[in-house]
Amino acid sequence: MNWILIALAAYFLLALSYVIDKFILSERVPEPSVFAFYVAVLSFATIFLVPFGFYWQGIGITFEAAVSGAFYIYAVLFLYKAVKVNEISRVSPLVFAVTALATVFISVVFLGEKLTFLNFSGILFLIAGGLLISFDLPIKSKKIFNGFYNSLLAGILFAFAYAIAKHVYGGSAFINGYIMTRAGIFLGGLGLLLIPEYKKQIFSSFKNISKDKKKNITTASIIIGSKALGGGFAILLNYAIFLGNVSVVNAIASVQFVFILIFSGLASLKFPKLFGEKLFFWDWSQKIAAIFIIALGIFLIYG
Repeated sequence: MNWILIALAAYFLLALSYVIDKFILSERVPEPSVFAFYVAVLSFATIFLVPFGFYWQGIGITFEAAVSGAFYIYAVLFLYKAVKVNEISRVSPLVFAVTALATVFISVVFLGEKLTFLNFSGILFLIAGGLLISFDLPIKSKKIFNGFYNSLLAGILFAFAYAIAKHVYGGSAFINGYIMTRAGIFLGGLGLLLIPEYKKQIFSSFKNISKDKKKNITTASIIIGSKALGGGFAILLNYAIFLGNVSVVNAIASVQFVFILIFSGLASLKFPKLFGEKLFFWDWSQKIAAIFIIALGIFLIYG
């Protein structure tokens, strides 16, 4: 199942992108709506793929692709609303767990996908491992629930976005379906301008561009670099969804928390206030146990 390896590579890129995004939201771009808008605008770059396989498939598939893309960009918006008030290492597991469970429900009930007992067991192990690696036990602080409703909504929207994308790929070539779903993301981003609060925030960001040109160039470079990683993630993830089982692909997302743990640790050497997290022996024991649980989940999925 090469699509599992493709999904693992995708989540490696996503973890690196998430760590960079945390820096951007904390130091450079203060509003999640502005960041989501930039994500949508950059998705327009897929227009360069048009000569390599785009063709019209009718209004039905086109509409589904647009809806998938719109769900995705609003999931990104609510994800970064949650990240704004909490740590990415705590927000992403909640979003992941909701996405994984909701995707299983949607794909089995509406897409007719079938899961073996080993597949389902593997998904549960991956979810458990993803939560265990991110939350320190026993849970004493209510801070982990900051942004909970935004995380919940983001997870549900991601699940619908991926499930609908899987349906689009079922009736379309990969490149064609990918271009159409990215077009939906772009249109969803433009839809942010219809909401007065977001419109004001987005246009305010344009006005600030000329105030500090050096900082803006640096910020733009960081955002483009992050979104290049995100673009690589999106291509690999969507290709894995195209080839394989959408429920399993989403469950493998727990691996990203291992990568986030590594990248955050490295980033804390340069930005200790932003990424620093004091871990004791028990904390490391818990995280190592979680890694073994995640590995077991992947083994069961392969089985």
